[in-house]
Amino acid sequence: MILVRLNRSVWEMKFSCSVWRWISNPMPSGAARRVAFRVEYDGTGYSGWQSQPNVPLTIQNQLEIAVSDFVGCACPVQGASRTDAGVHARDQLAAVTIDHPASLDGFIKAVNVRLPAAISVRAPREVTTNYNPRFENQGKTYLYRVYQSHQRRPLQDRWAWRLPWPLDTNRILAASDILVGTHDFTSFAATDGSHKSTVRTLTQIQVETSKDGSLQFSITGTAFMKNMVRIMIGTLVDVGRGRLTADEIANILDARDRQTAGPTAPAHGLCLDRLYANFEGVNLPVSRTDNATD
Repeated sequence: MILVRLNRSVWEMKFSCSVWRWISNPMPSGAARRVAFRVEYDGTGYSGWQSQPNVPLTIQNQLEIAVSDFVGCACPVQGASRTDAGVHARDQLAAVTIDHPASLDGFIKAVNVRLPAAISVRAPREVTTNYNPRFENQGKTYLYRVYQSHQRRPLQDRWAWRLPWPLDTNRILAASDILVGTHDFTSFAATDGSHKSTVRTLTQIQVETSKDGSLQFSITGTAFMKNMVRIMIGTLVDVGRGRLTADEIANILDARDRQTAGPTAPAHGLCLDRLYANFEGVNLPVSRTDNATD
């Protein structure tokens, strides 16, 4: 028999044994184990992924609260990508060390019921105790959506950048080809000095037009710097509206100067769409264009 949930403590204590076995399916208790899992979230209203002092609304913080509440002790959660405030994710990769007898499915179910509606976890698997998702992945694919309209579209505005100008996709595609490859992306990175190296490799950039006329940019690379994707999008939009030529992209790369690139696109249009974990054995998508290394 399932009893009515009056509050969290009552709910945890009052389940019948059969229901508790369905949720937890206990395994023999023993040494702590490390669990990797996928995280999907709507970043609207959140101050990014990373926990910050006196900032409770971060994705990492909410996950740590949920996991720690279930396990009964503080459990730091590590993520593969430190997405900025307002950025969304469909396939963030995270990992946490727990000492709890719950099965992997039971762990996911228990964490999900403790998370806010904007965050969900899935696809758990045990990994080595020293596994760090930030470093043990091949790369990521980000999606960015834009649409052209002079009027607000509430169902799109939450996840797409509304532009008042039409864009020339042929110009954008030509400029995108120049960005693919290994380059010094100083011109496309935040100027806060947070990067040990500014050399990055992009393996693929795709631009697709949907039936409603909106554009979706898909950018895949081995690693990204702070604001890198958003600055690239802002620059490609400038190309599409005729403020820059495709040929100028090479000059911007060579300049290694943030002021030469376009504006930083708004955060809400960006989504971490895919994280290629090493344990998956899946290669990064590669463009047909093979640009030279700078």
